[in-house]
Amino acid sequence: MAKKERTNKHPDWRLSTRERFNYYLSDSGRLFGTSVFQTYMTSFLALRGVNLALLAGVLLVLKIIDAVDDVVFGYLIDKLKITEWKAFRKLTGEGKYLPWFRLTFFLFPLFTILFYLMPSALPVWAKVAWFIVTYLLYDFSCTLCEVPMNSLVMTLTDNTDERTHILTVKGIVTMLAAVIVGVTLNLLVDPVAGPGFSFTGVAIVAVLICTAIMIPLVIHGREYNTELRNVEEDVTESYTLRDMWNCVKTNKYMMIYLLSTLVSGAAATSSAVSGLVSFYLFGGSTIVASLPVLIAFVPALVINTQADKIAKKFGRRNSMLILGLVFGGMYLLQYIAGYENVPVFIILGTIAGLANSVRYVFMNFIAPDTIEYTRYKTGKDCSGIFYSLNSFVSKATASVGGSIGLLVMGLYGWNEVQAESYEELLAMGMEVGQAAYQTPQAIHGMWVVYALIPGIGYILSAIVLWFYNLRDKDAELMAKCNGGEITRAECEAQLSRKY
Repeated sequence: MAKKERTNKHPDWRLSTRERFNYYLSDSGRLFGTSVFQTYMTSFLALRGVNLALLAGVLLVLKIIDAVDDVVFGYLIDKLKITEWKAFRKLTGEGKYLPWFRLTFFLFPLFTILFYLMPSALPVWAKVAWFIVTYLLYDFSCTLCEVPMNSLVMTLTDNTDERTHILTVKGIVTMLAAVIVGVTLNLLVDPVAGPGFSFTGVAIVAVLICTAIMIPLVIHGREYNTELRNVEEDVTESYTLRDMWNCVKTNKYMMIYLLSTLVSGAAATSSAVSGLVSFYLFGGSTIVASLPVLIAFVPALVINTQADKIAKKFGRRNSMLILGLVFGGMYLLQYIAGYENVPVFIILGTIAGLANSVRYVFMNFIAPDTIEYTRYKTGKDCSGIFYSLNSFVSKATASVGGSIGLLVMGLYGWNEVQAESYEELLAMGMEVGQAAYQTPQAIHGMWVVYALIPGIGYILSAIVLWFYNLRDKDAELMAKCNGGEITRAECEAQLSRKY
């Protein structure tokens, strides 16, 4: 039935509807399963009595270590063919990236659970040691799962229209899941509007659910574009470290894309304090902070269904640049207006959320274009190394951004407290919306970290994209050449300029 459906509707598409659905489901499970760890991490440790300045330094070192792991693993995944190893062949099945995913998808949930089982009675030094060990294991296991899953979009199909469709739907599904998962996770630990469950209980249940929805792809997944066409036979025989470096060196467009990611990631300090901001600045509840996301949800969903048409009219680069400027500008206006002005906060947050959700879809478009460019120029399929580099930059900058956020809060005089949940924090005598244990200076520092620093960073990140000038139509021609749909000579004749 799947083949019949595919033939009638899209005769040149590779995947059936069920195969695409399994990919969307698994990618969402992977993405939000890994986010469970990060969602509660800062609040969990802050309420465990861990000093935030100390945590900032430890987190920075750990993320840099893990970022290096990403590059190493990206090299290995492009070089090693584990399907040729007898010990793994029956477990992994066929393919280039799916075998890696099948072997590793369950590891990050395991280490997430271990982290949140940290005993509250441990001394501070033991809690820090527990955090270091479990975080390293968690981050490394995320890399093992993340790189093959991100690279998979290149090998699922060799049809550019189908890939664009997959990326568009993936962005919509991700946005849909982000809203549902984000609001649900916050509401479950909310002591005012929700049941006030502990971070540990919610994190364990959530990560187990995310693991379960990855299983259909593990069992039924299949890749259809694992080999390059229109290249000399000897070009693809060797994948040395030098080959990988040459691929990276060739692709200036990927470098610009990564630089933009680096700038925005380094300034993304709000992620480190979002849970604490919800509790301390908005009446002890997550409802106010979640309202912009909920209001923007339906309009963003409608706009995202038209993302491909928007990209064709304005260009992917231009669309991302404009959306990035809007996204950062709303943060700056939020900071100027102040958190006391709740209606303005909600309006500006709604516009920011709308811009960011659409921006995310275009980010999914651009990365494969830069990979097709490198495949076209070098004859090497270096998807793994590029997605690992993207992961490296994201994690390295996230470590900087998160550490800067925690460090700034420490410098503003944040005081440590100890509790199992926000509900317990209220029971200890905390005042709703304010903190008996925190000074006005500390509260202002939290607002700087949440709104001012990210606003500046997102605007600078958008400006960097101005220098990205790989045209969309040229990238599509290169993809057709790489897939064997047209010859190299035909591709060269149709390109808008020489690359």
